[in-house]
Amino acid sequence: MKCKYQAILADLDGTVNRGRTLIPGADEAYKILSGMGIRWMFLSNNATSMASDLALKITNLGLPVQPEQVVTSASALIYVLSQGRRDARIMVVGEPRLIAGIVEAGITVVEEPSEVDIVVVARDSGFNFEKLRKAHIALQNGARLWATNMDVTFPVTGGLEPGAGAIVAAVAAVAGRPPDRVFGKPSADIAELALKRLDLPKSACLLVGDRMETDILFAKNAGIASALVLTGVTSRGDLQKYSFSPDYVLDSIADVVTLFN
Repeated sequence: MKCKYQAILADLDGTVNRGRTLIPGADEAYKILSGMGIRWMFLSNNATSMASDLALKITNLGLPVQPEQVVTSASALIYVLSQGRRDARIMVVGEPRLIAGIVEAGITVVEEPSEVDIVVVARDSGFNFEKLRKAHIALQNGARLWATNMDVTFPVTGGLEPGAGAIVAAVAAVAGRPPDRVFGKPSADIAELALKRLDLPKSACLLVGDRMETDILFAKNAGIASALVLTGVTSRGDLQKYSFSPDYVLDSIADVVTLFN
């Protein structure tokens, strides 16, 4: 084996899939490398679904993924709340599935701004002025501002849609300050949770992703080797814009197999 890596930490949207379409060759790469004993974890800033939902989605696309193989910004958020802030009262600007996941973890979700300890902001297709108003009041009253991730756009079949970062920007603008904490890439929270589940050192893992400012910066911040794939947001021509670089540049995740030959 050419590479020393024992596990792949793969981004999902833009790397393994685009919406409900699998990136060509992703299933074959997964099969080949799994057969070689390489372990896979799938990392996503997506907080509109729970890890179990994404595992089922990817399985239905052709990759037999278990829920414990998926770590999202929502996973990291819920883990932190469960470990040290279980008594916190949370206002959520986000999709119903995220709210349900937080409630299922035993965390109190409230809507009255005067009762809020932490405002959690995520991608929210139902975002409106009333949600912004309530979040603003809660923050004025002293609540902390937490963001699931700062991705301004979100890859879907056929293009991009506004992401969590766009919603966070609106809330942060009225708050007059940036988020107090961000859980998605490039924050280290997802990496720490993934490595804990794998029980492997950073040196044994390879991060594969499509965004320089999230995936590759995340790998750099976490001290993990990285491979940029060109099936998502970042193009080869974009690389010169950054002061950091990936260890490998691949046309797609299908090519990651070549690193192990």
